[in-house]
Amino acid sequence: MERKPINEKKSFNVSDANLPIYMEGIFRRIRRSSDPGIFHYHECIELLYCVKGELEVNIPGETIMLSPGDFVYLAPNTPHSTDTNSDINEHIFIKFLPSVLHVPASRKIPPVNYFLSITGSYNVFRANPKNRERINSMFFEAYENYSHTDYFKRLMLRANIMQLMAYVFENSISNIDAERSKAIPDVFLAVLDFIDNNYASVTLEEAADFCSLSYSYFSRMFKSTFNVSFSNYVIKKRIEKSLNLITNSNLSLNDIALECGFANLSHFIKCFTNEKSITPKQFRLIVTQK
Repeated sequence: MERKPINEKKSFNVSDANLPIYMEGIFRRIRRSSDPGIFHYHECIELLYCVKGELEVNIPGETIMLSPGDFVYLAPNTPHSTDTNSDINEHIFIKFLPSVLHVPASRKIPPVNYFLSITGSYNVFRANPKNRERINSMFFEAYENYSHTDYFKRLMLRANIMQLMAYVFENSISNIDAERSKAIPDVFLAVLDFIDNNYASVTLEEAADFCSLSYSYFSRMFKSTFNVSFSNYVIKKRIEKSLNLITNSNLSLNDIALECGFANLSHFIKCFTNEKSITPKQFRLIVTQK
């Protein structure tokens, strides 16, 4: 099959709810350029697989160099840009909403956000003789199944994405043991929605009361179940909600901090920087550049 590269680099800063595309699998070629790549972020998961040459993936505070056979996983809302140090780089990028990974099941399993929260902002997977052929096959199958109109190809693309993300999660999370892999009680799945709907003001006491559990027992069980403390989970949610306001509103950073539930601007800056390796001000500058 002839692979038609798309010779362009573009920002995904603007979200259009009317676009029917929620999964993309595209083969792309970029040439060496004197212009820096455009920093951008989006609500999608992105996988970048290097086919030929070197692909430079920039995230705040770090540059990742991908050689043929390597790929990188980028979590939702992770600022990044791409460049190449070689004359020509060929790569496949797959971009999709986390909801693509939702799988209803009779046995209660953690929601997708759980896996995203313990996988980190990004992970790099280097080619090796054991996995090179398998990974290459999965990415090219995803590319070949990308279609706007063919339902069966779209279904296959979703299956390809599932395979790739199973590999990402399996090889990113090394401390899943038998105890933590057991079914999660309904109340702990429900409390995640409760927190998400009340992220700006929710307290540990309110979440514990929602579950009809004592403060201390709920705190221990939450961390044991989701591998993150209640307070850190809430902070992640508040930062996630702040991204849209930083990018798409004229609110001051102080107003954004208060609206998202932080006690003051300094606390917001500290938490944001710990999570994103960049200050909110720097983030606003790079994602609003023209």
